[in-house]
Amino acid sequence: PAALISTPEERWELYAVLDIRNKLANGQAYLKVMKSRPVAAHLGFPAGTLSQVVNIYLTINDYRICTAHRYIRGANPVTGPDPKLIQVDDLILKQ
Repeated sequence: PAALISTPEERWELYAVLDIRNKLANGQAYLKVMKSRPVAAHLGFPAGTLSQVVNIYLTINDYRICTAHRYIRGANPVTGPDPKLIQVDDLILKQ
């Protein structure tokens, strides 16, 4: 696949166009935690907050469409996934 450096705005636009948030909400996509670690106290998040890198896959074929970062505390995301890489066919937009 061809990899292109992209701006956060470009990745967010593609995230919206691909409707990834709704796909996650209605079961058309799922996420898998790739890395998880406690957040440093100086960042100001509540104790117990984790910093996670997640991959987002389409449910129908397990195709990875996005790698994102989020903060989560318990089962509740503190922030939504922030897309760092989005893949569409043979095109990858990355940070």
